[in-house]
Amino acid sequence: MLASFDTMRERLYFETLRRAALLALLALAASACGAVYPEVQTPVRQPPPGREVMPEPPPDLLYIAFDRATIPKQTRDGRKWDSVGGDAPDPFAKLIVDGEEVIVTPIEANTLHPKWPDQKRANYKINPSSKVVVELWDSNPINNSPICRMSVSQIHDSASSEPEEILCNSGARIELRVERARPVMGLGMFYELQSQAVRVTRVVEVSPAARAGLAAGVMIRKIQGKRVDTLDSAQAKSLINANASSGLQLTIEFEDGSQRDVELREEAMYPQADEGVDLPFR
Repeated sequence: MLASFDTMRERLYFETLRRAALLALLALAASACGAVYPEVQTPVRQPPPGREVMPEPPPDLLYIAFDRATIPKQTRDGRKWDSVGGDAPDPFAKLIVDGEEVIVTPIEANTLHPKWPDQKRANYKINPSSKVVVELWDSNPINNSPICRMSVSQIHDSASSEPEEILCNSGARIELRVERARPVMGLGMFYELQSQAVRVTRVVEVSPAARAGLAAGVMIRKIQGKRVDTLDSAQAKSLINANASSGLQLTIEFEDGSQRDVELREEAMYPQADEGVDLPFR
């Protein structure tokens, strides 16, 4: 009985060791597969003042922002706008395209003259046939109150260096800035500096990177003729940044294993609001 008990205890001991080793291997494999590398954006800058940039923006891209609004002191039926925190409203504005909220400004508290300086200013893709509506609201703790709702017909025809003034039935006025898409200079590429590899993670739709055929998942194998697996992450990033304006020579590999040499050069690109580019627009 004692021998049998000792044998069982020994088997249990070794089984415990085996399970612990297996769990350690699984954890190591999961760690390797789930490695997270920081995403890097190629540099973006404003075009030089007075210099014509090429290429021109696509016709369906517009730069849109709310410049300001002017709101009457009272509602149309003579009531104060706000019963909490002051007599003036706490306005915010919306741009709605085909029923979808495309722009929603921050709330600017207790003012009749909002300018929403912290709103996101960006380019937006809008089909010329889209139904566009501008709304102005007073934010309230329970229910927001509408101040204005106006349709904007043929918004592409409104593109100008001067804001379009929208007159509301409530007496409010909204100045909506609609311009042709604003450019920035850059390559339009996001990438991961992996261990001995550079992987493209995202590409701006209207950019030099997209025009060169780069897309998410493409691997960069050479930079300026140097194999990526011989470079550390700092060297790879430095080569990309240093040659962006003069000509970045890349050898890229697609998911099917085919390779191609491409050259990228910093040009005008037109990032959209949802493409995650840090924009210098003001």
